[in-house]
Amino acid sequence: MMKRTCSKCRAVVKLLGLLLSLLIACLNFTDEMIAARALDGAVFVKSSTFAQSKLQVLCEGSTKAFSHSGSIEASSSGDESIESSTLRVYLFDLIEAARVRIYSEERVNLVPRGDAIGISIHTDGVIVVGFGDILLSNGSSVCPAKKSGLRSGDVIKKVNGKDVCTSNELQLALNSKDGAAELGVERLGRLITIQAEPVTDTNGSKRLGAWVRDSTIGVGTLSFSEERTGSTAALGHAVLDADTQTVLPVLNGRMVFADILGVVKGKSGLPGELKGTFSSKSKQVGTVEKNGIFGVFGKLASDSGDSFLSNAHSIPIAFPDEVHTGEALIYSQLDSGAPKSYSCRIIKAVRQKSPDQKGLVLEITDPELLDAAGGIVQGMSGSPIIQDGRLVGVVTHVFVNDPTKGYGAYAFWIYEAMNGE
Repeated sequence: MMKRTCSKCRAVVKLLGLLLSLLIACLNFTDEMIAARALDGAVFVKSSTFAQSKLQVLCEGSTKAFSHSGSIEASSSGDESIESSTLRVYLFDLIEAARVRIYSEERVNLVPRGDAIGISIHTDGVIVVGFGDILLSNGSSVCPAKKSGLRSGDVIKKVNGKDVCTSNELQLALNSKDGAAELGVERLGRLITIQAEPVTDTNGSKRLGAWVRDSTIGVGTLSFSEERTGSTAALGHAVLDADTQTVLPVLNGRMVFADILGVVKGKSGLPGELKGTFSSKSKQVGTVEKNGIFGVFGKLASDSGDSFLSNAHSIPIAFPDEVHTGEALIYSQLDSGAPKSYSCRIIKAVRQKSPDQKGLVLEITDPELLDAAGGIVQGMSGSPIIQDGRLVGVVTHVFVNDPTKGYGAYAFWIYEAMNGE
């Protein structure tokens, strides 16, 4: 009897499950759900107020689903750099039909640049980029760094409680005390402590057997600056350590104007390169204060000059949902003259819900740029993208198999990262 009752219960549960699945499937094709799915994942508004009534008006203009069979709730996203709310739309006050991020930001004006610059960065700590065995006086060899648990990409920030920012400071700290060394290490954004036992090499120096790096240099493109604050952005992507591919933590750094020596033309499978040089005597553009996924940020020097000389002027920034496929321009510098504008076409504009790289795909159409460089080359990262008189994005990467095409990041995200904590 018990078995028969259990069988009936299972049959009822299966039937209810089937009916629920059919109900969900039917609801999914109602006009209300179709309209809800048609909403953008993010909406950008020029307002600092997130009153529920305003969100209601915004949604009622998009679909009737919200006016008679849904409800709206707005809650803070917890994003510190961008004022935003999350809009949740419900059917029958039960089923969440859509979720939309609402970003609020006053439209700012920025000066598009395009200058070729040299970037030098001193790291906040020393980066472990590899390991090597230490030869001892008895003929044996050992690697204390590996034995201690250090990894490539670790950033050594302290030795026995003392800050270290250069390889020389690291060596002095190791030599200053006998016995084990307590290393303060940053790993994947977390601070940890590692005990390491340095050994004395054949020259009498205490060594860990870790190859470290404390600075880097390179050539890129200045993206834009803000007249009011002097803040500036470059590259559109992070400066990575060449060996570990980790984002370099910045202690300090400089941006200077670079001298262009020439352009190596790109071709399928072999990206081209903007050849440039700079030195300690090069004219300073500004400082480097931050390095993150959306580029290098700093402050302009008071005498940094204008990229377009007397024609330099600020233009409005575009919100991501205003960017569309179609004709555009990029500003870049390929020779010893000032930056020039080159025609391109935005062939994809991703509707991103939150800050992310590779929001744009663009194709170079300018005959002069195609003839000189084959399209986008290394060193052009950071070139500003202009559409409809607005700053819409920044060039970030070239397609390896097709240098006429590349990725771009939305200028809005880059500007917010520049001004975030």
